[in-house]
Amino acid sequence: MLRIVRMRWVGMWVAVALLLAGRADAFNIVFNGPGGFGISAASAASAAAAGVPIFDVDALAVAADLGIVIPAPNVQSFHLVGTASVANPNTASSLWTVNDAGAQPLDSAWLVFTNPETYTANLVGFEIDPNAGWALFDVVAAGQDYFYPAVSLGDVPAGDAITFTMHHRVGQTLNTTAGGKLILPQYHVAALEGLPEPAGLGLVVAGIAVAAVVLRRNH
Repeated sequence: MLRIVRMRWVGMWVAVALLLAGRADAFNIVFNGPGGFGISAASAASAAAAGVPIFDVDALAVAADLGIVIPAPNVQSFHLVGTASVANPNTASSLWTVNDAGAQPLDSAWLVFTNPETYTANLVGFEIDPNAGWALFDVVAAGQDYFYPAVSLGDVPAGDAITFTMHHRVGQTLNTTAGGKLILPQYHVAALEGLPEPAGLGLVVAGIAVAAVVLRRNH
């Protein structure tokens, strides 16, 4: 099983500075990466500047191979606009439930969103909030960097489940069912184990702060 712990130094020090100053802001993304996979390098750079951690990851696992099962998310709220665009999107919130249906627990696991399966990729996205365990994974394939949004699931015991809320942003008209229910974008997902949540960076910050105090006292 792949276990990656490499975090970009620039992203780490940006995150350290933001943690020292206060909470990082949520960042809105659309899937404007190559072929609709992930987000563009320019968007990833903007996300890093906003405090979103970026991890270099060698490869991703198939979510089902780790026993991950995800039922259809429940729509919690929505706001529709007259003429939707990326700048003025339809928005909605949905509750996701991620089940560990495998025989083994998930260890420091992540759910990774690679590309939308419905709607137009570069018009579809959501909010990624580092305060809620979101990050970007940089995966290189055929010499091309793909920046995938990922949310930390943490440790999930076998047979257990974890939930999180997704805040969708869709720059086009949302479809509805025959019964009038909104049809939110569906995503192809992958997974990763063995990478602690960026919240652990707070311990790094604390260590740096203590070291700085010690250095000042010694001088």
